[in-house]
Amino acid sequence: ALRDLEFPFRIGELGRSDDAVLGFFVDDDYTRFHIVDKVVASTAPQSGRHLGHLGLLGAAPVVDPIDHPFIVPEDTLTIRAGQVRTLTILMLPAGKLHLTSGILPRKALQLADVWVTPGLEKVSPSVRVGPVLVDPAEIRLPNVSSLPKGQVFTRRTGPLTWRDDPILAATTSAYLPKMPHEIQEGWIRVGPKPQRPGGPADPTPPSSGGGSTP
Repeated sequence: ALRDLEFPFRIGELGRSDDAVLGFFVDDDYTRFHIVDKVVASTAPQSGRHLGHLGLLGAAPVVDPIDHPFIVPEDTLTIRAGQVRTLTILMLPAGKLHLTSGILPRKALQLADVWVTPGLEKVSPSVRVGPVLVDPAEIRLPNVSSLPKGQVFTRRTGPLTWRDDPILAATTSAYLPKMPHEIQEGWIRVGPKPQRPGGPADPTPPSSGGGSTP
């Protein structure tokens, strides 16, 4: 008799700050994406070029519900006793996944550190800046407080080449520049620490040069 009953369950929870689920695919069907909560689709802000948060300053984004055959706004699934359902979950690697069924206590799962830490250590955070007026001989820009030390200014120097220059913290002191200023745009980032052969990471920040990729 229990096998004839279907029990609803949900993956992810917007009400928890430690939940990292974005959505999931069900039973290897990658043509339809289930979002974590149907309210995400119904209250989605308008987006696009010069729209939403990228529109005029001071204008609140207009609600533009998501209506697309790839997006499934229904966030609740059902399962029977003894049934196996395959889920492919998209989530942030450092967060948790919460399963809510209503018949059992809420279950929280988290990815093992050995699965995600080696990859996260190689991720280079960056902040888009520009166009800015800089001295090409000495890049002086305000440091990004949310990034650690050793920040570099990365910008494109050709179709396939990039250049990294260490950033000297900008101050209020007046001085004569060594080179004529140029208008440039790029990224402020912290590159992964280079690994010494057979030893720990080199604590020195990346040096100037070309050929690196942000």
